[in-house]
Amino acid sequence: MRKWIKFFFGSFFSNKLSKESTKRGYTNVFLSLILALIYTCIGVVWADTLPFGTHYNNATEFKSMVRDAFVYPQGVYGIDVEIKDGKLKASKTDNFESSLIVDTFNNQQDAKDYAKKGYQLVVDTRPADALCKVQPYCVSTDEQKTVITYEEYLSLNDVARRNFEFKLKYTNEQLILDHTMIEGYKTFLNQSGQEIKTSLNELLDNFNQGKITKEDCDRGIYQLYFKEYYPQITNYESNSDVPLLRNYYFHELIGQGKNRFLMVFDDCMVGSFATDGGIEVFFYGFYNGLPDGKLIEGYFDTAVSINAVDNFVKKSFKASGELSSYIYIMNTLRLIPIIALMVIVVTMLAHSIMSLKGVDTCKTFGASLKVVGSYLWFAGIITAILTIIFAFMVKRELITMVFIVAFFVTLLVRTVFFVIGEIKNHKAMLERLLQEEEDKEDIQTDNQNA
Repeated sequence: MRKWIKFFFGSFFSNKLSKESTKRGYTNVFLSLILALIYTCIGVVWADTLPFGTHYNNATEFKSMVRDAFVYPQGVYGIDVEIKDGKLKASKTDNFESSLIVDTFNNQQDAKDYAKKGYQLVVDTRPADALCKVQPYCVSTDEQKTVITYEEYLSLNDVARRNFEFKLKYTNEQLILDHTMIEGYKTFLNQSGQEIKTSLNELLDNFNQGKITKEDCDRGIYQLYFKEYYPQITNYESNSDVPLLRNYYFHELIGQGKNRFLMVFDDCMVGSFATDGGIEVFFYGFYNGLPDGKLIEGYFDTAVSINAVDNFVKKSFKASGELSSYIYIMNTLRLIPIIALMVIVVTMLAHSIMSLKGVDTCKTFGASLKVVGSYLWFAGIITAILTIIFAFMVKRELITMVFIVAFFVTLLVRTVFFVIGEIKNHKAMLERLLQEEEDKEDIQTDNQNA
């Protein structure tokens, strides 16, 4: 066991030990790969989370906009924030019962009060499942891009409809379902197929029996109507059959290339900024890690208030760590085929070069694979360290690419050192054998002369 430990953990640092892998099984390669994946997953997750505080501290203009909005040094335009059970409420008047909407993209007064140096602010505490007023329309698929209403589209024959695509334009207005609208939806559904009418009757029965609320019943009727009247909207909504207000900001703003903002919602925040060094940062944040209570209690010292606001952003981002970790771990696992391909490529290069040079250390591809495999676990550690270091200098979106390049380069460089060493040893062995042969010939010649 002691010899195996010395071999396994010392192979990366010793050609002599790594050559022992040719006499051992593939279990060591598999174990080394598992450790490499674990180390790289940890490294990628830390690379995603650790630099954020540094990036935020070095984003002077973004930080200034955030502080001006929530610290309220003059107490005039400040937005007061309260957290309770992971939900955020905001107010300008200390009244947290109603929703607050601040939108510097579309409201000139809000832009005057809160937009700073190209950065925009959105505060919208309406519920995440609030319905959105949308404008359905259709666009022709030809070069003219003709726009027609959805009603005009429905009047076309089947052949003409094939030349149009269904589109939705989201607005920042919440759709409030009233009695007249619900009755209209019910009339439409009752004129539809039997399956739809059955679903409608089930909803109404559940409401009459007290199983669901009036609000849930109305929403269910609207969902049935929307699904029946309009095409599927999977291009717009991933977890809803109907348009949600929250996605207005994602489709109409973020989706249109806006990249200097902070959006604060009732259950999360979304931000995008650039550091003073030009590093682009896009982030999500949640409030489940924040303590209940007001963000700023009373009019504290400005330094205390600034620290509270800065921590509000940083801790919100930290609370998203679990989700980020899951995403990066899943992405890393999806990269296993690429990692395997990198191992195969490096092995093929090593085996081919040594075969051309006549080096018989690794006579088969499998033997070469075992040698390269013995380097994987420590290559994972080096990759994790390099990924964390470079994460302070590149965009978050490039972390995975950094990991791939770092792993391949580390594995390749270590294997190159092994190959060079074996070629040198092989050359030295040939020179030694040649010298021994020459010495034998000299001795024979001397004996003959004697």
